[in-house]
Amino acid sequence: MTDELVAFEEALADAIRRSDAEAAKPMLAEDFVLASTGGVSPHMPREEWLATLPELGTRALEPELLDSRSFGGVTVARLLVHWDASAGERDLSGTYAVTDVLRKEPDGLRLAWRISVRLPDE
Repeated sequence: MTDELVAFEEALADAIRRSDAEAAKPMLAEDFVLASTGGVSPHMPREEWLATLPELGTRALEPELLDSRSFGGVTVARLLVHWDASAGERDLSGTYAVTDVLRKEPDGLRLAWRISVRLPDE
């Protein structure tokens, strides 16, 4: 699972770096929700996230997989995400503690829930 998970997280990061909603869309479950504290939005459903992605100015994004656990068809991944980005005048840059909840579907992993918290600057 780890190789598949690392490949998934890197592909999603690449889509975000390129602001490519079409590339990100098949990676998200239909019921995907982003819950972000200090980031984009405290509650953002899939269609809103996809619509917002092209508006983000991502200069760099590096996911760092810390660990993961699988429970049947569900995987929970814990990451640090180092993000250099802005949304209009708002600076989103920083390191985020991220928990991803992914479902294993017949054609691959789908991200159902991303919980991210912007960590204080060191």
